[in-house]
Amino acid sequence: SAEVRRVLRNRARYEVANNSYARGITLTLANDVVGTGPRLQLLTDDSDANGRIEQAFMQWSKAVGLAEKLRTMRLARASDGEAFGILTSNPALSTTIQLDLRLVEADQVCTPDLLRADPNAIDGIVFDAAGNPTEYHVLREHPGDARALSGREYDRVPAESMIHWFRADRPGQA
Repeated sequence: SAEVRRVLRNRARYEVANNSYARGITLTLANDVVGTGPRLQLLTDDSDANGRIEQAFMQWSKAVGLAEKLRTMRLARASDGEAFGILTSNPALSTTIQLDLRLVEADQVCTPDLLRADPNAIDGIVFDAAGNPTEYHVLREHPGDARALSGREYDRVPAESMIHWFRADRPGQA
């Protein structure tokens, strides 16, 4: 249930924040998994094109802070059990590629008006008949913010624009 997940996330976050061993383990894990960030290496016959594309990827990666965002996602997955990122367009980027990754806290992925009668929906995720996610519901404000008390408005994010990183520990887990 949503309440059980909320309690578990809060307890895990408290432990990571207040236990130096847990914090060190999660930071080491994030740094070891992501390192300095992903690199692109092309091995086509056109070495000039390979170099231009690799350079463009490196510039884009640096412009969006990809390595930092991936480390943050790894930290969130370790403490929250899952991490969310929305692929979005960012016209403020200094690169010709405007793709960006906007991180979202797990607490914000929920549906405040979720009807229990809908068998294809689990708090914040809507599935098709085959069990594939079709959309995610993301609160516009974090539920812990003072502004969030005024309303529980959310955006519908298509599944192809959402990165949901979690480890399924049992069959059928969503």
